[in-house]
Amino acid sequence: MDASPAEGVDASTRRAATDRIGDRLTAVRGERGLTVSEIARLVGVSASAISQIERGTSRPSVATLFALARALNVPVDAFFDDDELETRPEVFESSSALRTVPPPQDAERLHPYFVRSGERATLEIKGGVRWERLTPTALEGLDFMELVYAPRAESDPELYRHPGIELVRLLEGRLHIFVGFERYELEPGDSIAFPSSIPHRYVNPTDDVARAVTVILRDALSALPSASSTMR
Repeated sequence: MDASPAEGVDASTRRAATDRIGDRLTAVRGERGLTVSEIARLVGVSASAISQIERGTSRPSVATLFALARALNVPVDAFFDDDELETRPEVFESSSALRTVPPPQDAERLHPYFVRSGERATLEIKGGVRWERLTPTALEGLDFMELVYAPRAESDPELYRHPGIELVRLLEGRLHIFVGFERYELEPGDSIAFPSSIPHRYVNPTDDVARAVTVILRDALSALPSASSTMR
């Protein structure tokens, strides 16, 4: 059973966010012409697990979410619980990180630059993790989010990797971030940046909620150490 979601969002909102992941997965998988068995094989999970996610009876872990996004050639932002993100792969091929994806006509009420804390697009993930997008619309080259980890929550039981760079600053609570063979114990105010191609995972080791701000750059930067040099 999934760990309890991080506090701050009511049950109906959590259910809607969970259902939307399944709806988005079904829609994008259909656009790609992939069967449940085919996407399961690409991601490395069972067909039953994919079916449960699509029906809204189970949440993907952070690792599974990144694997789904990579297999379907969309950013993880494609699974957020709003209607602003187009899922065609060509939308994300621009080199301009700050070019926003145009919102649909029914989202004209959104301010192009500003979003209130109670109106963020959210994503509830298996393991007691919630992502809250800090931009009013999706950005092509990066994800800017607040991470909320429930007590004892973890991103995944195993290390995982994906393309890009992760930058994290802890706001509240404590987080242990495993990167390669190292464990970094973050306290409020601490920050870390590492290539997402290095196997990693996040853990809240306490009985309190942990909150952090993160930027995930989808394209790797040569300025950071490579996975091979870090894992020697």
